[in-house]
Amino acid sequence: MPTPRPRFNGKFAYMPKTYTEYQKMLVSLIHSLGVTNADYRRLHLIFHFEYPKSTPKYKRLDGVPLLNKFDADNLAKGVMDALQKAGILEDDRQIYDLRVEKYRTTEKNKIYVKLWEA
Repeated sequence: MPTPRPRFNGKFAYMPKTYTEYQKMLVSLIHSLGVTNADYRRLHLIFHFEYPKSTPKYKRLDGVPLLNKFDADNLAKGVMDALQKAGILEDDRQIYDLRVEKYRTTEKNKIYVKLWEA
């Protein structure tokens, strides 16, 4: 899920409920995988998005680059925020090399994350 713009209720800014639930799910997944805290400086993210149900089956191919949906920087920001909330990253400013790829898939949505230490 890409990071949305904050919402305002007159006094306070807040993030939409769907995004906060997405963040909680990512943090719990990171903890369940047992990722250790280290001095990570490089991050490679690969996002796979399933086709919309309206796409005919004969047009669905795995690995087609996704060009017209979701800004890559907003997708990366959501994952980096979850890594920070999970305690894996101290701050997302410590990442000096970020690579983001996004593709269509005939399977379910997936995110591949690879971290490198300094």
